[in-house]
Amino acid sequence: MNPTSTFILVAFLFAVATATPQPNQDTPEDPEPVVNVTTCGGFVEASSASIEFQLGGSIRADMRCVWIIRPSYLFQRFNLVSSGLLGTDGLFLSARSRGGITPQEKLDTIGQNVTMYHRTLILTLSVGHAPTQGFKLEFYSSGSPQNSDLSGHALLTEAKGNYTYPVNGGQYGNNENALFAIAPSVPGQPTLRFSRVDLENDSGCMRDPVRIFNWFDNGYLEVARFCGSTIPTSVTFQDGAGLILFVTDASLTATGFEFQYE
Repeated sequence: MNPTSTFILVAFLFAVATATPQPNQDTPEDPEPVVNVTTCGGFVEASSASIEFQLGGSIRADMRCVWIIRPSYLFQRFNLVSSGLLGTDGLFLSARSRGGITPQEKLDTIGQNVTMYHRTLILTLSVGHAPTQGFKLEFYSSGSPQNSDLSGHALLTEAKGNYTYPVNGGQYGNNENALFAIAPSVPGQPTLRFSRVDLENDSGCMRDPVRIFNWFDNGYLEVARFCGSTIPTSVTFQDGAGLILFVTDASLTATGFEFQYE
C-alpha cells in the first residue's frame, strides 16, 4: 500500500471513530422485561415491563385496576402470559389520544399478542361480581424513541380524595395533555364533583375542555365535557372507575380546576 493510500485509510478510520453517535432508530425489544409491577394499577414508564397482579392468588369481586403505561419506543407488543381470570372478568387495553380514548382491545387468551402504536396506553382490569384469580402480562416496546406526550397525570386509588390542576398553582400551559384515572382499590361507585373551574371558554368546548369518561360495559364512554367557569354537574362512576382527560390548544390559558371524589 502506498503512503497516500495509507494516509486516506487512517483519516477515514479516525473520522468514523470520532463521529457523533447517531440515535438508534430501530431499537429491538428487551430480552426480558426491565420492570416488574405487582400493584393494582400504577404508572409504568419503561421500555418493557411485567405486570403481575395476584398471580396464583385471589382478586376480590368488582375490583377495578388501571395502569397508565408510557412506553419508551414507538411500537408496543402486549402478551398475556398467564391468567386465572374468569369469563365475567376482563383485561382491556386502550390508548389516550388527542381525540379521546381509543376502543378497547380485550386480552383473554394465553399467548395472545396485541400490537399498539401510541405514546400513552391504558390497561384496565375489570372483575365481575365474583372473586377471581390473578394474571401476568408482559409488554415490550421497540423502534424509534419517543417522548411522553403527558404534561400531567395522576392515578387516584384511595376511597375518596381531591385533586388540583395545575398541581403547584398558577396557569396551565398551551398544548397540554393530562390524564387522571380514578379507580379506588376498594370497590364502589365514586362520585366526582368539581369545586372550581377556570378554563378557556368557547361555545362547543373544543379548545381547552375537560372530558370525563365513565368505565361502562367493558369500555370508556365519554359522559361529560365542559369548559369556561361553570361548575358541571357531578358524575357517578357506576362501574367503579373513570378517566379525566384535559387537552389544551395553542392559545389562551387559565388557572385550571379542582375536583373531589368519594
